[in-house]
Amino acid sequence: MDTTENNDGATDPAVKVKSVAATILGEFFDVLQAEEGFEEVAPRLRKVVLEDSVLAEPSIRAALFPDAS
Repeated sequence: MDTTENNDGATDPAVKVKSVAATILGEFFDVLQAEEGFEEVAPRLRKVVLEDSVLAEPSIRAALFPDAS
């Protein structure tokens, strides 16, 4: 078994890997944003779900209906 390490001093850059769920949701928000009437809502939902990682109903409702608060 070869257990030698690569000690050439080079380090691999950190790679941010998206999860499958994040990829699918990202594509969903892209399609949603293209739909008429959802141009403003989709970016807010994307932020709440993908960036803030919040799936609670009150947060989703606030993103969908910001004037209702």
